[in-house]
Amino acid sequence: MQTRVRTGIRILKELSKSLIFFALFVVIVPVLIGMVAGVPVAKILSYIASTFVLQAAAPPLGGPLGIPRIVILAIMASFAVGIILTILELCESLALTSGRVSRWIENVGNKMEKYPVTKKYGAISCIMIAWIPGIGLYGTPIIAWILGWNRYLTVLFTTAGFVIAAAFVMFVVNSIHNVQDVLILAFVAAAVVVTIVLLGKFRQRRA
Repeated sequence: MQTRVRTGIRILKELSKSLIFFALFVVIVPVLIGMVAGVPVAKILSYIASTFVLQAAAPPLGGPLGIPRIVILAIMASFAVGIILTILELCESLALTSGRVSRWIENVGNKMEKYPVTKKYGAISCIMIAWIPGIGLYGTPIIAWILGWNRYLTVLFTTAGFVIAAAFVMFVVNSIHNVQDVLILAFVAAAVVVTIVLLGKFRQRRA
C-alpha cells in the first residue's frame, strides 16, 4: 500500500513538473519576450499556436504578425526547451505507471551500457534528429529518453537543432522573392533526393 502511495506521489510530481515546464517556457517566457519587444500578447499566442503545428517551419508566420526575427528565434528556443522538458517528464511518469515500459527501458539501458561512447555522446545527434520529418521536436526527446542520453545535453542539443532549423527556414523564405526561385529550390531539392536514392541502389548492387 505504501509503495503504491509513493509511486502515486512520484507520478503526480512528474506530471506537475511537466505542467510547470510547459506553462513557463512555452507560454510565459515567450509572452514576456514579446512584451519586452513591444509585440501584443495576442500575436505571440497566435504564433505559439502555429508553432505547435508547424514546429521549425513556423518562423515565416512571424513576419506578418509583426514579430522581429530575433524575437522569433528567442521564442522558438524557449518553446523548444519547454516542449522537451515536458515530454521528458511525461516519459518519466509513463515509466512509473507501466511496469512493462519500465522493464523495457531498463533492458535498453543495460544494452546501452555496452556502448558507453554512444551513451555519452549520443545526445549530440539530437541536433540532426530534430530536423528529421516525422520526428522533429516531439520525437527527439522520446528517443533520447529511451536510449538514456544525458538529460541536460538532450535539452541543449535538441534546442540548438530546432533553432538552427528555424533559422534555416527563415533564411530560405526571406531569400525567395519570386516563382522562379521556388522552382529552382524545388529542382535542387529533387536532384538531391534522386541522387541519394541512386547512390543507395548502387551501393546495394555492389554489396
